[in-house]
Amino acid sequence: MLIFDGRALSFAKARATECAHVEAATAQGDPDRYMRQVAEKVADQVRYLCEPAAWPRDLPATTAVTRLGEGLGIDEAAAHIEDMDACLVAFVGGGDNGGDALYTCAMLAERGKVVTAFLLKPNAHARALEAAREAGVGIVELSGRSLRSLEGTPEWNTICGARVWIDGIVGIGAHGPLTGELAETVTCLNEELRAHPKKVIAIDVPSGLTDDDGNVAGPILRATHTLAVGAYKRAQILPPAVEYCGQLRMIGMYWSGAHTDTTPDAEGRIGAGDLYYYDSDERAAAAVPIPAFADDKYARGVVGLVAGSDTYPGAGLLATRGSLASGVGMVRLNSTRRVQDLVLAAEPGVVMVGGRIQSALIGPGLDEDRREDALELAQFCGQSGMPLVIDAWALDLVPELVGTISPDATVLTPHYGEAARLLSALGHPTTREQVASSPLRCARALHEATGCHVVLKGPVTIVYSFEDVPLSRRAEADGENARRYADTRAGERPGLTRVYEPTVARVTTSWAGVAGSGDVLAGLIAGVLARPAGQDTASSPEGARRLLVTSARLSAAVFLHASAAQTAAMRRQGRAPIQARDIADEISSVLASIAQ
Repeated sequence: MLIFDGRALSFAKARATECAHVEAATAQGDPDRYMRQVAEKVADQVRYLCEPAAWPRDLPATTAVTRLGEGLGIDEAAAHIEDMDACLVAFVGGGDNGGDALYTCAMLAERGKVVTAFLLKPNAHARALEAAREAGVGIVELSGRSLRSLEGTPEWNTICGARVWIDGIVGIGAHGPLTGELAETVTCLNEELRAHPKKVIAIDVPSGLTDDDGNVAGPILRATHTLAVGAYKRAQILPPAVEYCGQLRMIGMYWSGAHTDTTPDAEGRIGAGDLYYYDSDERAAAAVPIPAFADDKYARGVVGLVAGSDTYPGAGLLATRGSLASGVGMVRLNSTRRVQDLVLAAEPGVVMVGGRIQSALIGPGLDEDRREDALELAQFCGQSGMPLVIDAWALDLVPELVGTISPDATVLTPHYGEAARLLSALGHPTTREQVASSPLRCARALHEATGCHVVLKGPVTIVYSFEDVPLSRRAEADGENARRYADTRAGERPGLTRVYEPTVARVTTSWAGVAGSGDVLAGLIAGVLARPAGQDTASSPEGARRLLVTSARLSAAVFLHASAAQTAAMRRQGRAPIQARDIADEISSVLASIAQ
């Protein structure tokens, strides 16, 4: 199953798309039509976020509602919030992003909100500024001065007293980090946010976020909500910049949706530089099908694990529970007696002898004493083409396994430190800090060094994956481009064209970063890969292998794991620690909710 829509755009592509619509509106005599359309969508979102209904009604006494309305009942507190949120502040730059913000202010003022716009540049969008003035928006002109110049003034009190800020300083047209007065202004605002948190709503991107790969090179205004206009942007979803975006919401435009460029690159690859934001309950549910009436345990899939050791026994149990959560019919565990006893006490259906399997996992909790068992299973998968997940300790075996595994059926699941160590062992010296600053680039480098699928675990998990797709399916979509690309790969996989689909899962909870969480994910991935996989055999070339490891299946497992962590955290209002076992326990609940 290919995605081919919902692609996250580079800033250059997003600017080109917007410019085309602005030029079309200008040609029709209404140059600000597109800007007003954006502003209307933003204003609707701001109004929603300002309403008391947007706040949970069952918050405990330690949460914002009662802190803000101390001593008040829930209804009085909600009214108190509404009064405070009626006062909005916008920070306005000199470009189109500032124009979007000013038109948004005008629309909010027309709907009864008290709005003040702080003009940070003397060249604010003239027509949008006129509309804001006519609507009754308060205007404070700084004439290029930093906001620090207002400290101690009534205007500064307005900024500090507002519950909601609208960020319209700079948008996707900016280049490089903020400097000068704008950099000082953003730094000043971030300091105020640390002292007195507020809702900060960024139009398209938080100001200062200008790098497509999510690198942070200067001050960025930290948003609580980022409204992606028409399409997601790469910088909104990639770490480390994603930390500044808060909750990401798409505001749909009539042109929304960005499809894969199906023109092969210089190396004959389609989509290798693309990125998708994976946030699809339906796709995730499809990867874990409900068993058919006559399905037995073998038809549902069997996973073989080499996991756990006397040194790290818990990892064997957590990986097992992750696999079971995928709905497989059986898990076979190869481990030490201590681990077997631990697993059987919790999951008595797990089998401790070898036999038929449909996928395998090696690595969680292993030590040097388990090396031979791990190598044996990996080599069996390489010979049979069976899906193999390599995690944790076993990643150090990859350099010696490269010649024996089947790359298109193998998944590597490192965290940042393991990725750096593996890249270095493969001849590409890399530090953990380099992986953390450019995780997408490093995930791609790991794929290129090994040929394998890569699931790079981190605050945001990146799936760098591909599919070898029958030419007939691509030809329908792309005609000559697909035929030309197939010719370049004719000696490798005749009749197939390789398409890359790198994905990023939505951000859920930071509580998921706990020991054992990766063991659960690795087990879940292996379980999903063991489940029945549909294939259009009628359109597949004769002799083509079934697509067992796909971007859709890997991304679904990552999505389910992240959603389970979020569900577990929210059972404690998102304020108390969770453990890896909690994540494993919630996967079935997530599946039940999204399958409805």
